[in-house]
Amino acid sequence: MKKNISSVELSALMKELQFVERGKVSQVYHQDKKELLLQLHAVGQGKQLLKIVPGKFLCLTHEKHPPLRPTGFCMQLRKYIGNASINKLYQQGSERIVVFELEKKERFYLILELFSKGNIILTDKDFMIIGTLERQIWKDRAVVAKEKYVFPSPGVDWKKLTSADLGKILKKSEKKNIATCLATEVGLGGVFAEEVCARSEVDGKLLPNEGDPKKLLKGIKSVINEDIGGYIYDLEITPFELSSKKVVREMETYNEAVNTIKAFVKATPYEKKIAALLKIVEGQEDNMAAMEREIKENTLKGDLIYEKYEDLRKLVEYAQGDWREVSKELKKLKKIESVDMKNRTVVIEL
Repeated sequence: MKKNISSVELSALMKELQFVERGKVSQVYHQDKKELLLQLHAVGQGKQLLKIVPGKFLCLTHEKHPPLRPTGFCMQLRKYIGNASINKLYQQGSERIVVFELEKKERFYLILELFSKGNIILTDKDFMIIGTLERQIWKDRAVVAKEKYVFPSPGVDWKKLTSADLGKILKKSEKKNIATCLATEVGLGGVFAEEVCARSEVDGKLLPNEGDPKKLLKGIKSVINEDIGGYIYDLEITPFELSSKKVVREMETYNEAVNTIKAFVKATPYEKKIAALLKIVEGQEDNMAAMEREIKENTLKGDLIYEKYEDLRKLVEYAQGDWREVSKELKKLKKIESVDMKNRTVVIEL
């Protein structure tokens, strides 16, 4: 039921696809719907088929269904990049944009937009647009022939994020919790935001300004540096194993797993109902796991309080006198972390 990939997942795909650099584009096919197929020749690997579904994903495939008559855009691509060398293949920052740097007698760029409605754009070496799959005009840029291609305004680049940067984002965020902040403002997406919280041992339901940026950054690095594979779940397909979900099927590469996505197949009412129920079950399982963690933590706290009960009882009795005098004396004790006169609270190290 998955239809597209996130920025984190695209990054994993790019790592698997680096072997096509220094290869060639041997043929271009424009298949059904908006799907484009590049037939590549990779050094030491031979023929490879790369399926591109704008606005959704790209991946290696073994299936080829070329139409009898190529489209005008397909013919244009064949003219300019047929038999072109692949100098570079990369993700633009941490955006859902893929760039092919290609070269024949001249240099060209083939840009794949995997966000929103998606698009495929061919430009010259100066990023002047030669042709597009679709003509698009946005508020801040125009994706049309003979105009200069302008990359969309970038969001947070989680690949270059520092704990100081993350701390500022968390502090300024007005999102309801840490997980939502990581998902939207850092750009990790919901699945990976929750995974980062789990690996960081940070409660994703806390307010953003309560998050520990150093722990969370460690969790982000743990995710993006994970060994890549293909993991298929009831509702997700990821490049690494999620800590809180059960794997339904495992594949050798993430490209293979992504190739199982049926981008244009509409779910039946029955499948939609199953998906909704599975989301409810997943939510309940997450809540149960959180409750179990809370029970364990509170049990440890209770045991510690019971162990120190006599000392705490004496301290409570002592604190019931004149608060101004008591606060002076409390500050002298080694295990007193802080005394708040205004709210009449004492923080104790146990």
